[in-house]
Amino acid sequence: MPTELLTQDAAVSILLAYCFGGGIGASQGKAVTYSLSSATPSVFSWWATLQDSDGPPMPVDRYLIEIDRRSREVSHPKQVQIPETELAEAILAATGQRLASSSRFTDGSLSVSYKVTVQDDPDVAYVVQLRHFGQVTSMDSLISWISTNIDPRILPVPPVFPIPGERQRQEAIGIGRQITRFIPGDMAFPIYPTLSHDQRLILVRRIALAFQACWQIPMPEPRVIGELIADGGEVGGFTVGPDRHCDLGGPFSSVREYLRAYLRYSFVALEKQNGIDEYKEWFQSHIKGFIDQHLDDIPLVVEDIPIVAMHTDMRLHNIILSSETPTDIRAIIDWEFVASAPYASLHSIIENLFRQQAANQFGPEFDRADEL
Repeated sequence: MPTELLTQDAAVSILLAYCFGGGIGASQGKAVTYSLSSATPSVFSWWATLQDSDGPPMPVDRYLIEIDRRSREVSHPKQVQIPETELAEAILAATGQRLASSSRFTDGSLSVSYKVTVQDDPDVAYVVQLRHFGQVTSMDSLISWISTNIDPRILPVPPVFPIPGERQRQEAIGIGRQITRFIPGDMAFPIYPTLSHDQRLILVRRIALAFQACWQIPMPEPRVIGELIADGGEVGGFTVGPDRHCDLGGPFSSVREYLRAYLRYSFVALEKQNGIDEYKEWFQSHIKGFIDQHLDDIPLVVEDIPIVAMHTDMRLHNIILSSETPTDIRAIIDWEFVASAPYASLHSIIENLFRQQAANQFGPEFDRADEL
């Protein structure tokens, strides 16, 4: 039996082999997506699923898989789900209404979702999500603060309905439940490429205003870089913790310190990336030379970039548009990743508004992209 504890990278290899080997279903023609749920000295716990590489968003079965760090043994997968009795109890506790029906709903990349209706009001529906990434009570407090303090015509968010005692429950089992009002409309991701240039101009302006509206969220001074955490939603009720999105550490007291950590993280990701050996041969040694020798040369001028509050995943798949008027934003959803960070660090999200969709997320520019 191996004596050294399994590393996270080695655990990923075991997880992928297990999933592609049929451990959670037939894998031919499918991709494996996974996220680390928890890590202890003895066990890595993962959420994993098989899903089609192409095709419209749809609910998928996610499984909790544990890998023993000493024996390398893989646990029997357990489907991540909410029993209907638990759904009914949660809806009643959070909204005071009685469950009428429930069905699986389009998931986020790190959640399992249900759409539910209630007996008390047939015109109202809710979305109930299981989340292991991020504090549900922090998300609820942040969304509540936004809905109270920021013009909903600029930054619309779905109403949230906190479940009593959910903070303690999530701390105990590692999975939180979030209930929001269902907002009818269309996800912007498939709609945006079909818009005319003039429609894109309108929508990009509105996304920019929503992006800027996040800057009204009060942050502690002096400003540092990391995850923005809400506790109660009052002024002064926000704190900044270590970066979780990329697991960079922190909080960072300067933009240069943050950039050094991010560049090191990006280079490690490059080293691990498969299928690009030709590019690695051309560029990897040069990039490594910069990482090893020149990170201290990042110019002081980067400290002029404002550190602001940001929804760091405000991509098109998290923007709900009106079905009748596709330039109208109905809601910005999935506030799992909220940061105090240099606003320019979201360049990849901004870049995608100027380019056609592609597998590498860097497709050809739209016509007249300079106007966008």
